[in-house]
Amino acid sequence: MIKMKRICHLIFRLLFLLDGGVWSLRNLSISVPRAVLSGEGQSAILRCSYDLEDAALYSIRWYKAETEFYRYVPREMPPTMVFPLPGASVDLTQSDHQQVRIVNLNRRLSGDYQCEVSADAPLFHTDIRSAPLTVVDPPFRAPHLSISRGSYARGDILRANCSVDEAYPAPNITWILDDHKIAETVSWRTSDLDFKERGAFSRLEISILEAEHYKMGLTYTSASLSRAYQDNYYGFEKQPEEDKEVLRYTLIPPPTGQFSLSCVATIYDIYARKGDSILIKEDAPHPASVTGEDSSGTPVCHSLALTSLCAGAALWHAL
Repeated sequence: MIKMKRICHLIFRLLFLLDGGVWSLRNLSISVPRAVLSGEGQSAILRCSYDLEDAALYSIRWYKAETEFYRYVPREMPPTMVFPLPGASVDLTQSDHQQVRIVNLNRRLSGDYQCEVSADAPLFHTDIRSAPLTVVDPPFRAPHLSISRGSYARGDILRANCSVDEAYPAPNITWILDDHKIAETVSWRTSDLDFKERGAFSRLEISILEAEHYKMGLTYTSASLSRAYQDNYYGFEKQPEEDKEVLRYTLIPPPTGQFSLSCVATIYDIYARKGDSILIKEDAPHPASVTGEDSSGTPVCHSLALTSLCAGAALWHAL
């Protein structure tokens, strides 16, 4: 019935334009939060702005998908009318001809919301706009991080896992190395609104370089998103096509011999929670001396031309 009504409106507009008419309804736009938290007391304000060009307003109608839940008709008393919206209610004290406030939201109210504006007689110009809204059920606990070992030697590969409890929609996982945001595993958004809670998981492999041969940038590839973060001290390589779920990074050993690793669960811009950080230290660091000696005190040779001289110096040092 609603679809047929909208088809009739479109046909009427076309005929009116062919007749050389001037529209009295212009610049219709809708403002809907992309995401809000679920729960008692949580709310969302949906706004509709328009220009009637001095024409009178006939009605404002709000729909969730194809179901009308709020109507404002200024010529009626009272001007507002509310229809059942399962799992939520309309706050009439903050709803009028420009906005509607929905309270006590749950995730089954996620979906497309539409505002339909109609000018008054004689033409009853009508237009409609829609926008999506997601009602978020966040995870109950912080992300859980585990790592293969809490220390490293140069040349090692460390393996870390980050898991997040079920939520709606499934969270994204961001990896933090020291204070650097290095990569993100993005959860797929289901096209159909099944409203199921889903957990999230991300796997990371960190390869420790033997020495700092050169500075490296960052590249990133995942099954769902390609994203890059540039940094001076961390780098990671593109994983094989058959193993996209593993993020692989190359780490230049930091001067301090230690670094921290953590992961953060995020859902849109309304939820972010970080798990406990793990401090990872080098097993037996061997810093180079400014005098040209290694940690044992033996002189270090820097060129083939000085090989014999270094050998003699080492022999003298041993005596």
